[in-house]
Amino acid sequence: MKTPEIGLLICNSGSSNSGTLTGIASIGLIKELGSDIVGILSLPALANQIPRQVFLAKNLKHLLIIDGCSNSCAKKIAEKSGLSYDNYFNLENDLGIQKSGPFSTLEYSSEDVNNVKEAIKKKIGQIK
Repeated sequence: MKTPEIGLLICNSGSSNSGTLTGIASIGLIKELGSDIVGILSLPALANQIPRQVFLAKNLKHLLIIDGCSNSCAKKIAEKSGLSYDNYFNLENDLGIQKSGPFSTLEYSSEDVNNVKEAIKKKIGQIK
């Protein structure tokens, strides 16, 4: 396994539309750009301070944090873990995608997925 150039720390919460979008768009980017360019860190492992995951996150060349809503869970976990990051993106604040609330997992469109994916690609371009 090769460490990617850019690590994504994403909300990826399947409990809401906005959290689901962070995961689906990020996985699409890995397929498009390749896992040597971009990869996803484990948010639960970082929240629980699993040493291997903290080590990996701290030793990445670049880190991009992507949150689904204004709760900013991924960013808060990164800050508690002492991680520095190159860029931050929040679907609700930056794209105006409203979180529909709990149990809204499937309340998004293919247009939403494409918009989020393109916005993340733009953030990656700003990092590189």
